[in-house]
Amino acid sequence: MATNCAPSGWGRPDLTDLEIIEAELKARDRDRWLACLYAPASARPGLIALMALDLELAQLVVTTTEPMLGEIRLAWWRERLEELDEGKVPAQPLLAALKAHALPMVSGAALAGLEDRWIDMLGHDGVTDAHVAGGGYFFALAARLLGGDVVAADLLGRAWVRGEALPGRTAGVLRPLRGLAALALRDALRARAGQPVEERGSLARQWRLLKAVALGH
Repeated sequence: MATNCAPSGWGRPDLTDLEIIEAELKARDRDRWLACLYAPASARPGLIALMALDLELAQLVVTTTEPMLGEIRLAWWRERLEELDEGKVPAQPLLAALKAHALPMVSGAALAGLEDRWIDMLGHDGVTDAHVAGGGYFFALAARLLGGDVVAADLLGRAWVRGEALPGRTAGVLRPLRGLAALALRDALRARAGQPVEERGSLARQWRLLKAVALGH
């Protein structure tokens, strides 16, 4: 995938930037897309764009065989995201959707900080401490869009990356994030038990997500 590769729906004038991005998110990670549907309507577009950005950076790392090339590709995204604060928006649907729906609740410079979450994964097979911290940062950005507790979201994000359980309950608007953390724990437990990987968005996973949103755990 090219550094500035547009999602597959790009070039269709009948779709808005957000519709293109949402379709890509649904295709790439149905769990994240479903979690976004539980977000307040006012925050949903920004959250969809943020989730799509994280997946775009993840895909970049996965498809990069040379760490130095990966660093160059990540730097391209960092620069473009920082330029959003200056009003510069390339003809690229993800960047346009972020500008329209994530800013100013989250700045372009803050979005650019997601590079740190992924650059440490170049050339690494396992989860690094920096990647765990980046998961917290990612969820903290989501909390700013949702209007929730940033510190609580950071803890959720770290548990999400590790696939660990969190004590207690999560209140209010952060529950879609709690749902994603619950699914990560589910995946980790299944892996330890030698069970097969579940299909994203399966009925069982939808039920677990709904439980987290409804009950907060």
